[in-house]
Amino acid sequence: MLDENEIMPFNFFAYGGKYSGQHGGMRYLIERDGEKPDFILRGNVWQGPYASCSVPKEKISSKEFDYSEEGRLELIDWLKDQYDTRLEEWDSAPSILEAEPYKH
Repeated sequence: MLDENEIMPFNFFAYGGKYSGQHGGMRYLIERDGEKPDFILRGNVWQGPYASCSVPKEKISSKEFDYSEEGRLELIDWLKDQYDTRLEEWDSAPSILEAEPYKH
């Protein structure tokens, strides 16, 4: 199960950091977006095994959260929910050796 201690702390995102990871067949990316002072945290999830830059945008689910520690915790809860509610999708993710490349 995803654990909030495995995700970088809020101040990591204050410097524009992007954090990506994987849980089962679910890949995810957390990033700061927007312009100061209206920053947001954006969570993105998609089926592995590829990195987000290799996946068509329509295959990536995204959600915006407040730019705060509370927003970071809500984003982590959203990641957990995405994993739990879409478990069949994540379980069917191919390995990198079996995956067909996306055609852009």
